[in-house]
Parts: sequence; C-alpha cells; structure tokens
Amino acid sequence: MPVYRLLGLIAIVAIVAQIPAIHHWMIWDRADIEAGQWWRIVTGNLTHTNVPHLVMNLAAFAALTVLHRRYYNARSLVMMIWCMMVAIGIVMFWSPFSWYAGLSGVLHGLFVWGVIRDIQNKVPLGWMLLVGVSAKLAYEAYAGGDSMTAQLIDAGVAYQAHLAGAAVGLLFALTTKKPD
Repeated sequence: MPVYRLLGLIAIVAIVAQIPAIHHWMIWDRADIEAGQWWRIVTGNLTHTNVPHLVMNLAAFAALTVLHRRYYNARSLVMMIWCMMVAIGIVMFWSPFSWYAGLSGVLHGLFVWGVIRDIQNKVPLGWMLLVGVSAKLAYEAYAGGDSMTAQLIDAGVAYQAHLAGAAVGLLFALTTKKPD
C-alpha cells in the first residue's frame, strides 16, 4: 500500500470515528479497557473530542506527511504508528485521565522520528526542530499542557500521550535503518 493511501486511510478512519455510535466504541476509556475492551488501547488514538480537535490533528498529520514524505516507507510506517498507538494507550494508564481521545501523541512521535531523520541527513533545521519539540514537551510536562489548546479541544491536554509518542518515534529513528 502506498504511503499516501495509508495516511489517507488513517484520516478516513479518524473522521468516521467521530460518528457518535462508533466513537462510543473506540474512545480510550479506562473502565471499559479494564472490563476487557482491549482494542480501545489503540482505537482511542483515532477518536477526537470535537470537530476542532479532529481538524487540528488532521491538519498536523497532513503537514507532517508533506514535511517528511521522503523518509516514509509504508511497511515501516504501519509498524511505527501501531507501536505508538499501543505505547500511548498503555502509558495513559499512568495518567490521571479516565478517558482519552486524539492523534496528537502519534503526531509527536512522527515529528520526532522525522526530525531525527533530518538530523541524520544533515538537514540544517533538524537540530533546531528537535530542541523546539523537546522544549515543548518539557513545558507541557511542567505546566500540564496548554490552556488554549485545552479550551479548543474541550478536554485536558494529555501530555503523557505526547511524551509516549515522542519516545517511540525517537526509539524507531535510532534503531531502524538510516535513510540513504
């Protein structure tokens, strides 16, 4: 499957996941997961709190797709996104949230992975972007997330998901074959 089709499929699933009857069965919900609905560990990453949240995440997803498209390989991208979703879903158990929705943890992971690829390819802005995302993650961990974003998405910012996604992106970038 070509990369753009894969990314388009993820976007379509995220849009369909906003249908209330479907959203109800996909959102990351601690009590439901503990009751045996394990799929929510992954599918919660594909749901969103509201339309502005969905639009914001899909716009960032599109921007990252364009920004780092030269590094993508569909097979490795599937594995990386899957691992990010699983890691985020598990890490959220150590957060104060009883439910979670959003693709932002995966977005942080893809961004970090792409920035490391930039650094490996000696792209001048790579280090600056890595410092910027590191500062953002540190600020969110210290402050608990951005209040403007929280107001826009009508939920608390799950910086734990951002950190988990970024960690998986970093791990994949440092342990997988470097680009030629």
